[in-house]
Amino acid sequence: MTLEELSKLDQRGALDLLYAYTTDIKRLDKEIADFSKEEGLWSSRVELARSKGLGELAAGAMRMLDDVRAKKAAAVQSRSEFAADAARIKEALPGIKAKERSIDPDALAAELSVLTGEALEPGAAAVERDLSALEKPSAESALEELKRKMGLS
Repeated sequence: MTLEELSKLDQRGALDLLYAYTTDIKRLDKEIADFSKEEGLWSSRVELARSKGLGELAAGAMRMLDDVRAKKAAAVQSRSEFAADAARIKEALPGIKAKERSIDPDALAAELSVLTGEALEPGAAAVERDLSALEKPSAESALEELKRKMGLS
């Protein structure tokens, strides 16, 4: 898996891919164990045929042993590739998560304008904002009122 491919993943896609790789790694571990058992079986058959002096049978068993070894080597190679890709995804996952958490200022401004009503009726929203500012007493007028009550002005 290349860095370019990793950069195109979102968090859910990366987790799904990591899960798939982990599943494949476990499956390949089982296959490798099975190939190891089969390798031992064919190895003992080669030795048995050689000890009995059956060269043709030993050659056939040796071909089977070579075939099992080739399959095992391919499974080991695939497992190491999957493990390397899984490790790359694990390294990239925090960055992928952070990329999704970042705030898009334009999207945030648009969302706020919809919430405040500016997007639907910008003129009405501005008038409403100005009127509510007039209705609320300012800090200075509240201070003047307090001074009058205390008899300081």
